[in-house]
Amino acid sequence: MMELLSRDDFKDTKVDPNWGPFDYLLHVVHVDQQKFQKSHNAPPPPQILCKQDHTGFKLRFKFNNSVGLKRKRNLKAVEEEDDGDGDRVAPKLKPKRSKKQEKSVCPIPPPDLPPKFRQLIVEEMGGRGLVLVIQKTIFFSDINPTASRFSIPFSQVKTHDFLNEAEAKELDDKNPMQVLLLDPSMKGTSITLNKWVMGSSSLYVLTNTWNPIVKNNQLKKGDTVQLWSFRMNSLPCFALIKL
Repeated sequence: MMELLSRDDFKDTKVDPNWGPFDYLLHVVHVDQQKFQKSHNAPPPPQILCKQDHTGFKLRFKFNNSVGLKRKRNLKAVEEEDDGDGDRVAPKLKPKRSKKQEKSVCPIPPPDLPPKFRQLIVEEMGGRGLVLVIQKTIFFSDINPTASRFSIPFSQVKTHDFLNEAEAKELDDKNPMQVLLLDPSMKGTSITLNKWVMGSSSLYVLTNTWNPIVKNNQLKKGDTVQLWSFRMNSLPCFALIKL
């Protein structure tokens, strides 16, 4: 049962006129420890070791570990280190870095088209305007033979600039487009590009001849792919990269 402190517990206390509120609190804790030790016939706790600096704060204090109370050195702004001559030397504080600086330490490099695809598209096919449309993980719905379509959700699209205004209007008017797609094996296939609106969500889809692409390139759930867009003879074309 815990005993409360009384006035008699402080009869031997010698008050220092320079004590502040924190010093009184430390002394109360010390007296409480003494009373606890006496009630359990244990040796008295060590005195609180402290030194007062010009700020009025007490530095370096520690209580008996046997009662589970331990005070660590804190108040880093006024914490001091020994310099070997008995004097105190303020430590050097590390400059704080902003969150923006921390985030920019390891920037993620922009994605790049594999060299073999770039050579085929740019040098051999004369393609221009390479743009990454989306990088996504293949879901079951993307390889479901019944659905036969590859979804490109608007929420994941890097840019919509791969379509000009006239092409975007055609899709808005529910007029699908036939486009060229280079599959992961670099084989060209004609495929249908369409736009679907499902409730409040919109997405592009590649459909109609999608199943053979899945089968021939062994696409499976969990694969990561990139869809790139480029222009050839002013017409939109695409390249599917399997990472």
